[in-house]
Amino acid sequence: MNYSLTIVIPAYNEEKAIADTISRCKDCIPLIIEQTPVQKVEVIVVNDGSKDQTEQIARSFDEVTVISFPKNRGYGAALKVGFEKSTGNLVSFLDADGTCDPKYFVSLCNLLIDENADISIGSRMNPQSQMPKIRKIGNLFYAHLINLLADTHITDSASGMRVIRKESLLEIYPLPDGLHFTPAMTTKAVLDHKLKIVEFPISYAERVGRSKLSVFEDGFRFLLVIFDITLSFRPLRFFGAISFLFFIIGLLFGLYPVEFYLRYGKVGEYMIYRLIFVIVFILTGYFLMAVGIVADRVAEIANGFNRPKRFLEAKLYWLFSSKKLLIIGPCLIMASILLNSPSLWSYLQEGKIYQHWSYCITGAFLSLLGMQTLVLGFLQRILFTLEETKRFHYLYENKKKKLIEGITVFPATENNQGPHQKAQKVYLTRK
Repeated sequence: MNYSLTIVIPAYNEEKAIADTISRCKDCIPLIIEQTPVQKVEVIVVNDGSKDQTEQIARSFDEVTVISFPKNRGYGAALKVGFEKSTGNLVSFLDADGTCDPKYFVSLCNLLIDENADISIGSRMNPQSQMPKIRKIGNLFYAHLINLLADTHITDSASGMRVIRKESLLEIYPLPDGLHFTPAMTTKAVLDHKLKIVEFPISYAERVGRSKLSVFEDGFRFLLVIFDITLSFRPLRFFGAISFLFFIIGLLFGLYPVEFYLRYGKVGEYMIYRLIFVIVFILTGYFLMAVGIVADRVAEIANGFNRPKRFLEAKLYWLFSSKKLLIIGPCLIMASILLNSPSLWSYLQEGKIYQHWSYCITGAFLSLLGMQTLVLGFLQRILFTLEETKRFHYLYENKKKKLIEGITVFPATENNQGPHQKAQKVYLTRK
């Protein structure tokens, strides 16, 4: 396969560093062509509404395409326009501030091609990095958070030097316009099992000029975009964690009433508020777990893939299958009715209830739990039907595509013309 590379340099008020960055990129072009399968390299500078001499300096270089925004639109917006205007089947970018060395495009391109990956990232998290400590701590935190949510081993979530297969951009988009473009790309890539992401360690120098990154403001955006994308791909991780917390709190507060009942065969009158608290927390935890499972199924259907599941996730899917839920739900409701049947009967006959209040609370708990279970069972059934429908259409479209690809079209000749057919008519035969 013939490879061509586009290097996109987003620049906003980088007059002190842009000339050196462009020069180093141009100087590396022969090295990239010599040491990688890449046969052609182009450089695009996207001037993101700079108010200094960045645009004029960039335009002074020959064989460099310069795209200029009249107003600042954001780091991600500049990169997306650069990718759109690129002619290479590999697109790459590096910051204009002089922190990254373009020579690493050689290793990043080779790694991407050799590993048949979609994205190769230049990881700055190494002893040679001159990144400020507070930014290094932030990057380590976000990398660990992404790894926790996605079961991966990324070391640098926000690196500003990457190589990407252009055809993979359709799977990665949409992405934000701001500085949180890079952590959003990383998060989406590691959560979508159709995409492969690899890393290569690179050096990182102290930047030239003043940084545009706000540690707290942009750090908060990084955090939000990570959670947003995680909710779009694996919502069960988020809802499951909160659900587990509610379950633990509810169970811990319920230990004392259970221990008291097992010891004395009764529940103290003063425990009513504690038991209400326990029921609320356990039901909330169960509800959040149900939301997480339904949202996870919706995300799988929307994203068009069945991702591999961890042991605990697989067990939850097995436990919360529609068949089990549609059986367990009515059983819980019936148990609630049977438990409180003497109270119901006495209330209908005399308008009074003689059973202890603990029966009513337990019955209410079982009834609410049963209703939630029953509703979840119906939702699971609906999602199963939608999933089967989508799978059928997917297989049908693939089969139709293969049939079309298996058709040979050839022009009519004198030998294969019918009595009323014209010479320009074509005939279709299957291979």
